[in-house]
Amino acid sequence: MAQTLLPMTESIDPRQRPRFWLIHFGGWLGYGVVSALGALPYRNVFPVLMYFLGTTAMAFLCSPAILAISHRLAVAKASWPRTFGIVIACAYTMGIVCSTTGAALETAFGHPPPESAHWYAVAFVGFANAFSPTLMLVAWAALYRGAWHWQEAQQRERQWLLAETLARDAELKALRYQITPHFLFNTLNGVSTLVGEGETSAARRMIALLADFLRSTLEPTRQGDVSMAKELTQVKQYIEIEQIRLGARLAATVQCDAGVLDTPVPHLLLQPLVENAIRHGIAPFAEGGSLSLTVTGDGEVVRILIRNRAEGMLSKRPEGGGLGLANTRARLAARYGNRCRFAAQGTPDGGWETLIEIPRLAGAAAGPAA
Repeated sequence: MAQTLLPMTESIDPRQRPRFWLIHFGGWLGYGVVSALGALPYRNVFPVLMYFLGTTAMAFLCSPAILAISHRLAVAKASWPRTFGIVIACAYTMGIVCSTTGAALETAFGHPPPESAHWYAVAFVGFANAFSPTLMLVAWAALYRGAWHWQEAQQRERQWLLAETLARDAELKALRYQITPHFLFNTLNGVSTLVGEGETSAARRMIALLADFLRSTLEPTRQGDVSMAKELTQVKQYIEIEQIRLGARLAATVQCDAGVLDTPVPHLLLQPLVENAIRHGIAPFAEGGSLSLTVTGDGEVVRILIRNRAEGMLSKRPEGGGLGLANTRARLAARYGNRCRFAAQGTPDGGWETLIEIPRLAGAAAGPAA
């Protein structure tokens, strides 16, 4: 089974990791220097200096943990009140550890003298002075969360631009690869044959279908999406043209659950797949063959299955399926990310099937996945 997935958003873009760590180390170094300057007014400078340096060093060691918590909450899309509460609680706990470490170092270096200090006095200092490292950890988590959201927005924008580009490219390829001169020649030749045989009604129908098909192919769409009903209407137009041309050699059925007719799908998603099935899996064989297109809803998933089979058809095909399948795979990945599935393979009876699964509630204005 062939399947295309986009990777999940990473905590840090690999290209930005050197800059991130430079800012990380630089920020904590600056905080340590500013904290150390706070020890200068004291008469006994060195023990107080050790307090600030110990607090800063421990806060630096705790910072990856608070960043990991912030990232996990962001990925889980936790609400802001829940995120704020968890970050504050974790940061305050770490702040107590940081200030307690600083107080222990201050005591160890003689302020107050070690013989007059007790563990509970050190713990009291740790609780009382936890505000400063807590504030720094919360601020660092907030900056990280903001940078994460900015990076996610940038990634969404890149994916959305890619999806729009692929949609426009698909419209052009529909003319270049699918509405080829060969197809137009066969259609017009079929019209000529029908006219020569006196079947003017069928000829007019074929011309009307061709005109409607070309018009819908070139019709601009909002954000590259159309409803499933509209997409299937265009597919049926194409199938009817091919049925007039191939006659009894092409038996086709299209079925769709009523509940998924309003599901938005990328424009021209199904027509290239149906054309591949007819042109390569049915038309070359004298006996013709059958084509079935089935669209069903399964909970929050819409499942699209295209099957074709012809007598004498070989199921072995080149991996990847050519331009039609490659373009469809890329468009689905850009539009839905890891929320979709795309697979194409031969069937045991010598036919071929293509399976697409997309989110049922993915609206046209929703944009691509994260």
